[in-house]
Amino acid sequence: MTEELISVVVPIYKVEKFLPTCIESIIRQSYRNLELILVDDGSPDSCPSICEKYKQVDSRIKVIHKKNGGLSDARNAGLKIAEGKWITFIDSDDYVGADFLRVLYTVAVLNEADISICDYSAVLDNNGLEKPETSKLELSNIKCLESMYHPKIHGMEFVAWGKLYKTTLFKKNNIEYPVGKIHEDIFTTYKLIYAVAKVVFSNYIGYFYRIRKDSIMTSDFNLKRLDVLDARAEACDFFLKKNEMDMFNLAINAYLREFIILYSEVTGCKSDFNLNKEKNKLMQRYNAAIKEYIKMSTMDIKHRMLYKMFAVFPAKIYRKILQ
Repeated sequence: MTEELISVVVPIYKVEKFLPTCIESIIRQSYRNLELILVDDGSPDSCPSICEKYKQVDSRIKVIHKKNGGLSDARNAGLKIAEGKWITFIDSDDYVGADFLRVLYTVAVLNEADISICDYSAVLDNNGLEKPETSKLELSNIKCLESMYHPKIHGMEFVAWGKLYKTTLFKKNNIEYPVGKIHEDIFTTYKLIYAVAKVVFSNYIGYFYRIRKDSIMTSDFNLKRLDVLDARAEACDFFLKKNEMDMFNLAINAYLREFIILYSEVTGCKSDFNLNKEKNKLMQRYNAAIKEYIKMSTMDIKHRMLYKMFAVFPAKIYRKILQ
């Protein structure tokens, strides 16, 4: 099988402790025909010099140094100069198994899919164990999205990493990561999947997601978490415009449930900001969402009633919904 060029984009910011492990895991891939695009997003630590050091020893490496613009902006910068037929994104504090690219590429080509996905393992250190494929699953775009909204298969999630995409998907469908937002994956992944005919999933564990206490996604509640509501609302509007009503129902359920998750996080928050003010703002937006979307939804009566009851008695209802 001819090896087509794969672009690997790594956005980098303040990860000097983890960056060498990430880069080493990529340049040691069994799949050799790759270009590694390291995007230094204005990192104030030693990351810029680490990038340059690796560029000197491996001709496959390109380095971009830019002003800090956030994760989405860094991914977009790498995407713009990517020359590969395929592209994947790896976060700079994570790392991948030696056959990560080979497995994703092989299952995509053999199954004539435009996106391939593998399983992952959450790790606290560098001891993640690569596990070989024992099964794979071919899915239509809609079936793949359904699996992500109802995650019964580990690894089928709305994250950018752990996936190999045809590079043309981004340009052909005018898709970029939203600058200034967190939860950027939730803004984009569903659009990429909807744009293809087939997705293939392998249960090969080749991506290792590092759990860090200082990450914005694992730290105490941050108001930027509210970005996820914008992402969920966009998905509702997207599927409504496409007249994909089954997908719209899944999207609205995810949207309303996200409000309740955020309410529970604000309730248990220890940060020094006005909790009652944030709860009130959250509930005002929730009530607007109920008014706008639920009348168009065909969700069952039980969930419809629970969501309406949450609008009136949030403190009493949210735990029951999240069970």
